[in-house]
Amino acid sequence: MSSETSAPVRRGRAASVRRWVRRRGWTAGVWLLLLALIGWYTTLIPEFGEFEITSIAKNSLPSVYLALAQGVVVISGGVDLGAGGLMVLSNSTAAALMEGQPPEVTVLIALAVVAGAALLNGFVGWVIAVSRIPDIVVTLATLFIFTGVALMVLPSPGGGTSGQLRYAFTGSTTGIGTNFGPSLIAIAVPTLLFAAWLTRTRTGLSIYAIGSDDHAAYLSGVRVVRAKVTAYATGGGFAGLAGVALTAIANSGDPRFDNAVNGTLNSLAAVVLGGILLGGGVGSVVGAAGAGIIFFTLSPILTAMGIDPNTAQVVRGGVIVAVMVVAGLLQLRRWRTQ
Repeated sequence: MSSETSAPVRRGRAASVRRWVRRRGWTAGVWLLLLALIGWYTTLIPEFGEFEITSIAKNSLPSVYLALAQGVVVISGGVDLGAGGLMVLSNSTAAALMEGQPPEVTVLIALAVVAGAALLNGFVGWVIAVSRIPDIVVTLATLFIFTGVALMVLPSPGGGTSGQLRYAFTGSTTGIGTNFGPSLIAIAVPTLLFAAWLTRTRTGLSIYAIGSDDHAAYLSGVRVVRAKVTAYATGGGFAGLAGVALTAIANSGDPRFDNAVNGTLNSLAAVVLGGILLGGGVGSVVGAAGAGIIFFTLSPILTAMGIDPNTAQVVRGGVIVAVMVVAGLLQLRRWRTQ
C-alpha cells in the first residue's frame, strides 16, 4: 500500500475510534471502573473466590434491574421516583403469593407480577403524557401509593418462594452457594437484549427521540404518547423483575418504605453514573447496569475497609450527591452549547 493510500486509511481508522469513544467510551469506562473496584476489593479481604463473585452477582441483581427501569424512563425525558416503590410492591406481592406454591406456580406468579408491574407503570406513563403533569410530581405520588399498597399486601416481612425460582437468580435452591453462572446470565441477557431493543428497533428509537425533543419527534411522525407509555411500561416491567429477584434472593418480601426510597435513589445515581443524561435522549442502559453493580459493590468494599455501617451510609450518600452534581453540571453545559 502506497503512502498516498495509507494516509486516508489511517485517518479513517482514527475517525472510527473517535466515534466509538464518543458513543461508547463512557459505558466502557463504567465497566472498567467496576473491574477496578472489584480488583481493589480482592486486596481488602483474605480470600476472593467463587463465593464472593456469586455474592456480588446475585445481590446486585435488583440494583441492575432497577437501573434499567429508571434508565429507559430517563432516556424518554422523564424520571420515575416510584420505581423503588414498584419494586417493593412486586417483592411483597410475589412473596405473599408464592409461599408454599410448587415451582411451576411460582414461575407463573413471577411472570404475572412482572406483567402487572408493566401495566401499572404504563398507566402512570399514560397519565403523565395525557395530563402533562410533570413526571416528578406524578411518580412521587406513586412512590407513596405503591409502598402503601405493599404494606396492605404484606404488613410485615415474610412470605417465600420455591427453590427452583431461587436457583434461576442465585444459582442455588437455598440462595447460598458458589455457582455464579445463573446470576451472571440474569444480568447479561436482559441488559444486552434490552439495549439492542432500544437502539435497533423503531419503538426503542422513538423513546430516544422523545427524550431528545418530543415536539420535533412529533413533527417527525413519532407517536409521543405511545412512546412515553412504552418507556414507563418497560421500566415498570424491570422494576417488577427487581422485586421478583429480591424475593428469590431473600426468600421473603419486605414492604418497608426505606427499601423503596433507597432503591429509587440508587437507580437515579446509577443512571447518571452510567452516562444517561437526566435531560433524556442520550445514554446507554448497558452503562446504567454496570453502575448499578458499582453502587452495590460499594457496600462490601466499605465493610472490608472497616468502616461502620452508619459512616458507610454517609459515604454512599455523598457519592450519590457527587454524581448528581456532576450530572447537573453536564446538563447545564449541554443546554449552553445548544
